[in-house]
Amino acid sequence: MNINDFNSLFGLDTPIRPIKIKKENISTPENKLNVLDKDVFEKTVEKPKVFDIEIEHICAKTKTPKKITVQINPQDKGIIYKKIFNKKNNKIEKIPVAVNIAKSSDKHTVSYYFLEPETNKELDFVIIEDWNLAKLNPTYDYYLDNSKLLDDYPEMGIEGDRISIEYLQNNDEEHYSGIGKLSDQIAIEYCLQEGIEPNILSLAEPNSHAAHYKRGRRFLPVDKYEKDLDYYEFVEVYGTNDPNKIVEKRIKETPKGQKVDTSDLFGIYMYMPKEIIQNYLTKIEKNPILH
Repeated sequence: MNINDFNSLFGLDTPIRPIKIKKENISTPENKLNVLDKDVFEKTVEKPKVFDIEIEHICAKTKTPKKITVQINPQDKGIIYKKIFNKKNNKIEKIPVAVNIAKSSDKHTVSYYFLEPETNKELDFVIIEDWNLAKLNPTYDYYLDNSKLLDDYPEMGIEGDRISIEYLQNNDEEHYSGIGKLSDQIAIEYCLQEGIEPNILSLAEPNSHAAHYKRGRRFLPVDKYEKDLDYYEFVEVYGTNDPNKIVEKRIKETPKGQKVDTSDLFGIYMYMPKEIIQNYLTKIEKNPILH
């Protein structure tokens, strides 16, 4: 029976138009399963469930513990390194271990906590200052006038909005390392999530310069308008206004296995070079930490 015979059978004056089926949306006979192509329906991705937990946090300033509530996304995980003594060769080995990433925020800072998966014990944490949010803070104008964190450095590609790592703390340096690299990647991912160009500046605390330098950070030159350091005294003592030359020389002169001493350099401003940022972006594209 053709379509016209069907119309006559039911006394229909208006012919029924046959339904056309797009073959490209139906699986071909070669397929074992009769399933629709992927483009028929939009792929629905269920958002991960974020929930609150209470942890014991070691305060940055007082170094004392206190209970705080943080948000945790079960998909957010990172890698740090646990130091294990190998009795066979009498050497310390660094074993990668996974940590859960939790988060809290206030008006213009965001904190990320690195937690031991089984107990949610805080191993380390990082505090990120979002200067775009800080513009509403009464102290912003003071920082604008007195801090190199907010200056533009066109020759280094640093202009406009930026973030800084305000504080970085390893609660157990004897047994864990790798917090710096994990924090750097999280800082870049935060920028991507917030639509900020990854401009990242920080103040290196005394005796931390070598660790920052080794993972790719570079220091801003000491200039004549420096508010925290005396330019002329610095040049007289070290023979240069470039802290990178000083730190690099100290690293080369320090025997392997010993801590590089840069305590005399005090606090020096540093930035993350664009090539280091690009390396992280490539890594993030394949293995992001934040979801």
